[in-house]
Amino acid sequence: MGANTMLNHAALSYGRTSSAPRIPALSAGHNQPLRQSAGSAVNLMADHQIDLEELLGTKQATMPRQEPERIRWDKALGKRIRHRRSQLGLSMERVAEAVGCTYQQVQKYELGRNAIKAALVPVLAETLAVPVTWFFEGSDI
Repeated sequence: MGANTMLNHAALSYGRTSSAPRIPALSAGHNQPLRQSAGSAVNLMADHQIDLEELLGTKQATMPRQEPERIRWDKALGKRIRHRRSQLGLSMERVAEAVGCTYQQVQKYELGRNAIKAALVPVLAETLAVPVTWFFEGSDI
């Protein structure tokens, strides 16, 4: 084997022959737009992913979570209190003063965000001019 043959054999083992043209490297200016567009393409793909199960109609429907009964009870009781307070023409501040709390707390009671303490029920009943049993009659749950 001659020296030229060995050189070509070595070049072939690396995937290039001595006669293959070299591809010039891209300068930094050429690479910048390519990197930016590739990055934005990745971001676009992440934002608009397709769920194959949804597309094929094989995705199982999930049941919406139902609120616990105690939260539903607090909301129903709060609606009754607000309704009665409106009937009597009382402001939240007036009820809060009678009960011994802030109007924000009365608002939370009426929206069902906070539970009404048992010790507060008789005071609320007196303020709203209803019997204590009124709080437990015909709930809207």
